[in-house]
Amino acid sequence: MSGAYGLTGILLGASVSSVWREAVKEWHIVSCYDNHNCREACLCGHEGIRYEYTIENEINGNLLSPIGSHCILKFGSKELKNEVKVWDEAIKLLEALRSEGPNNLKNLDSKYFSRRLFAFLYDKGAFLDNQYNDFNGANDRDFMIRMFNKRSEPTEKQKSKIYMILSNEIFPWLALFEDELARKDA
Repeated sequence: MSGAYGLTGILLGASVSSVWREAVKEWHIVSCYDNHNCREACLCGHEGIRYEYTIENEINGNLLSPIGSHCILKFGSKELKNEVKVWDEAIKLLEALRSEGPNNLKNLDSKYFSRRLFAFLYDKGAFLDNQYNDFNGANDRDFMIRMFNKRSEPTEKQKSKIYMILSNEIFPWLALFEDELARKDA
């Protein structure tokens, strides 16, 4: 089988449940690689995908990859749809950090940031425990969310802290994660 039907069979074959609606609930996204060259094909057979997702079955640990975002969205799972959105946000933030630099993103514009993204980055370990956050990365996450929600422009001291968190925690995590995925592809 090819196309979406082939992917349906692959997913069901790697799932514990043989019922589509239940099988889809077993999966979550563990990584996304932004393949600018679009050289890979999705498991459905669609060639030239840019965003290569890896999904993992939470029950049996099976991994499926690469899967394009369009196929994941066709699974009909609200949870997976939200995961695709936040991975897309993370990729856009990485691109912005590379092109504009952390110094130009200190105002935490909603073009690149969201509360959902900060929660995602925290869950994935991007906020490190260190002496500046009382050895609790959640303090930096909470600070970034407060600054994102702030109606007025951050003070210079707040901007300095935002810059340090972006430079020393978020950007390195995003870059390292992307580098690890690139090495797996090599």
